Amino acid sequence: MESVDQLDGVLPVNQARSRDARDRLLQAGERVFAKLGYDAAHVTDIASAAGCSVGSFYRRFRDKEAFFKALHHRFNERNLENSARFFTLPQWQSEPSAVMVRALIEGTAHVMKRNHGFFRALFQRSLAGAGADYWPQMRAGTRRQGELLAEFLAARGEGTAEKLSEACVFALRSIDGALVHRMLNDGPYVDEEFVIDSLSRMALSYLGIPDHGALNIKSPTKRK
Repeated sequence: MESVDQLDGVLPVNQARSRDARDRLLQAGERVFAKLGYDAAHVTDIASAAGCSVGSFYRRFRDKEAFFKALHHRFNERNLENSARFFTLPQWQSEPSAVMVRALIEGTAHVMKRNHGFFRALFQRSLAGAGADYWPQMRAGTRRQGELLAEFLAARGEGTAEKLSEACVFALRSIDGALVHRMLNDGPYVDEEFVIDSLSRMALSYLGIPDHGALNIKSPTKRK
């Protein structure tokens, strides 16, 4: 994956102070887009949230579209890193796979909910044919997550689905689709635990992973 500096419309920064200002702008952009979405967010909002001037923004990004592209790139990089880290967490060595699958789906649901405006902006701009094509990177991220899930299950000798890797990718993409559909339609935001458990049970059934009652308890990442 290319670096942020290589993206069209992202202006080069050579000093540590300039990189810090760019990082502050990107961090602020996440919050602003999550709250307002793309169309309602303005460069002045992003600069103000970052504690920077509008001029500072334009010294680092050509326009709002280039900034959004950099933000999307940063999100995908972090998603890949978090996915790789997730499957190596030591607690999964002693937990049923069903608990791990639920925690994975729970994490995806919470990321989408926390970044509601950002994801809505991605879909709205794509459906309108505006801006860059963001979906190859998004699909690649889900594919990698599915491959890691298949590797995890195969190492345990679990998962009865034929072509396990492709089945895991399909299951996670289907879950993404269900969560996105709920988000784009502003609901129905029924009980979050019910949504996560229901999607988890569907994934486990499709992949041939026994539940063993594991979904009646919270995942270890949420226990106190």
